[in-house]
Amino acid sequence: MAKNIGILASISWNSNSWQDQATPSDIAKSNFDYVKANGWMHEDLNFGHRKYPLEENGTYIAYTPQFNTLPSLEESKYVGIVFLKSFNYHKNKNFIVGCYAFPDIGRFVRSADEEKYNVYDFGNIRATPENIILFSTPMPITDEICSIKGYLPKGKKLGKMGYNYLEYSNVLKILDEATRLNRDKNLDSIKYKFLTDGRYKF
Repeated sequence: MAKNIGILASISWNSNSWQDQATPSDIAKSNFDYVKANGWMHEDLNFGHRKYPLEENGTYIAYTPQFNTLPSLEESKYVGIVFLKSFNYHKNKNFIVGCYAFPDIGRFVRSADEEKYNVYDFGNIRATPENIILFSTPMPITDEICSIKGYLPKGKKLGKMGYNYLEYSNVLKILDEATRLNRDKNLDSIKYKFLTDGRYKF
């Protein structure tokens, strides 16, 4: 049986590249009802790893609402990467916007000395900065694209209310396209590790 090597999860769109508070338009047009209801999103700083302080253990923490109920330990024990997708309402399309490679998944409190962490105080994914990539060129993603390019396990469609588990071949195909679109040495290194580390090959 194929093992789950990756996860594709959703976050709300942030026009400030997830490095500062979302705009009022981002809030109003979010595809998450809780964001509209509360006028605020917790994932605002997801890719602020070059801007804000790291935790004492050298990791940076992000948040996806789809992990409010965490993946089961058994089903996620081999997961080596979490891709984050978001609906860009400016273009009316979904995109994979970045990834957290070799992450920890759980509930993590932001403890570093940063005023904004008083508000953005926790998350559910963490990784070291070199393994956190915001794609300069996001990848468009639809059910049709996933079917044609093999981004999801056979017969699966993009999760509407939840996340998708990814098999090894899906992870490699997403990384193939991501590295084609984005010149990033850290992203190249992540792909190389998946190609060469036997723990991920099943």
